[in-house]
Amino acid sequence: MKQVGNPLPAVLLATFISGFGFSVVVPVSSVVLEEMHVATPIIGLVATIMFAGFAVGGPLSGRCIKLYGIRRTVAAGLVVSGLMLVLIGLKVWLPLWFVLRFILGTAAATAFTSAEILINRVSTDANRGRNLGLYGFAFSLSMMIGPFALWLLRFGVWLPFLLAGLFCVAMAPVVYAAIPEYKEEPETIKIDFHFVRRIRVSMVAMLMAGFMEGALIALIPIYALREGFTEPQTGLLLSAFMIGHGSFPPLIGILGDRIGLRRVLLITYALGAVSFSSMLFMPVNMGIALVFACGGAAVGALYPLAVGLLAGVLSFDELPRGNALTTFCYGMGSITGPFIPAVIMHVSMPGSLFIVVAALYGAVFAFTRRSLGRKA
Repeated sequence: MKQVGNPLPAVLLATFISGFGFSVVVPVSSVVLEEMHVATPIIGLVATIMFAGFAVGGPLSGRCIKLYGIRRTVAAGLVVSGLMLVLIGLKVWLPLWFVLRFILGTAAATAFTSAEILINRVSTDANRGRNLGLYGFAFSLSMMIGPFALWLLRFGVWLPFLLAGLFCVAMAPVVYAAIPEYKEEPETIKIDFHFVRRIRVSMVAMLMAGFMEGALIALIPIYALREGFTEPQTGLLLSAFMIGHGSFPPLIGILGDRIGLRRVLLITYALGAVSFSSMLFMPVNMGIALVFACGGAAVGALYPLAVGLLAGVLSFDELPRGNALTTFCYGMGSITGPFIPAVIMHVSMPGSLFIVVAALYGAVFAFTRRSLGRKA
């Protein structure tokens, strides 16, 4: 293994860039399609197709790393993501958007999976909590900044996508130069019941992370617009969610070292259930931004917690397989996240989104508590 300094800053940068592309394309696309009076299930389906690509890209990442190396895989994922973002902004045409967004999801998955493998490889038991907190914060920071792209729509639909795409492409060489080339080959992806059982808590957490991010980032703008909020107010509400999204990951390392990652995960599920349940009783005004911030914290913690829990149950050699499977779970959760609540919102009221979300948090809390048993 050839060392090129500490790769952690480059890994965090790659995570930020990939997350930034996601956080721009999902809410901006939802607002654009809503203003074109596209049906809510179609808006959800447009978001879903990108996450379908993400689900495909996770398992393929190991093969790409084996053939081309980990730093080439990360850089290529960033470049392809950037090019897809630019093309999405050039033409608002649903059939084309389906294809481009699927490719975008696949490319982003290779960057994310590679970054997760690197995070676990450069971490030790002494600094894993800190590194996971930084990883989660890098992702959440990008998700906080992305919704501000809604303010650029007044200058043209193409502008947010163009700026995000050019940023991804421009930063790819920086990431490539800073990441060492790991020569060891990742383990072949094999699925067996015993392995899945060992990582089931991480897999469920990743399913939840994908579902919640896909549903809430895509549909909070729809909810806000239909409740009478303006575009700038919608951007502020989504930004409040993203600020909450980024507030918890930096604390994961501290809390994890003190009470354990398993207990932190249960606290996260409880926070999500309480926060989104309270939306059903809140007056519809800008005061719900505080609830969105709390709910965002319950969503933002799931991804880094799922990654961190893998290291506690898998050996070093098993991590690539675990990362690939959990990334696949994130993609599968993201596929259903935007679509199922969108259909329910279409046939019911906008607030039904939060009924679905709160119920899932409660159900997964019960499942996880039972799965962890006395170990939690």
